[in-house]
Amino acid sequence: MKNALIDTLDTLLHPQDPGGRWLAAQQLAREMGVKSILVAQISGPSKHIGWISTDMPAAWMEEYLGEGYMAVDPFLNGLADKPGSMQLDSGVLRRSEAGSKQAWALNHGLKDAGFGGLICSRYGAAGGPGKLVTLAFDCPAETARAAAPLEVQLFSALLASTLGQDDPPAAERYSSPGRPLLTARQQQVLSLLAQGMMTARIAETLGLSEAAVSLHFANARKALGAATREHALALALKQGLISL
Repeated sequence: MKNALIDTLDTLLHPQDPGGRWLAAQQLAREMGVKSILVAQISGPSKHIGWISTDMPAAWMEEYLGEGYMAVDPFLNGLADKPGSMQLDSGVLRRSEAGSKQAWALNHGLKDAGFGGLICSRYGAAGGPGKLVTLAFDCPAETARAAAPLEVQLFSALLASTLGQDDPPAAERYSSPGRPLLTARQQQVLSLLAQGMMTARIAETLGLSEAAVSLHFANARKALGAATREHALALALKQGLISL
């Protein structure tokens, strides 16, 4: 398996054909007993998913996105703004233990989709954007991890570092159904920042104190998962939340 990981790394870094990275990842996944892989970009504390690449069944992904399961996804809630790893078994959550009907439906929906257990790892600096890599198995998650703990860890890291939104075929790419919302005031301060105004000038223009402007910037950064106000501005422009 170690040699297979090395060979796959070479293919992921130097694909010989379009989609070569994705095909190589899928091939090694099957050899490891991984039923499906999922790689997603996450913004940070806002829990916003920018894009998802996965070979999970299309019917399941339509249900996941359409039913709003993202709001109760334990992986998103647990790993949104910090690196780490989590696992869960599907079809085991009791109604009395579920925090909501949605949470119960998500857990049992995964079972109906053919997954026994999932292991999710989050890569990227705490508090900032990163990638989520989920490996789905037929068997319970602990069984899968115990069989090859190092391989699972290395494979997840490999996928996070090499795969992007455009690697899989179009049918296996998904976008988040929503986007992080900024308040009107947060949009205003970012728009004025885009015009080159500093904090004092923004405060004067909006009739606010400088402390209030700084607070709006801080909340905008948190909502977008940005490290600085300039980073927040770039993300807001990219996601169409403000315009020049």
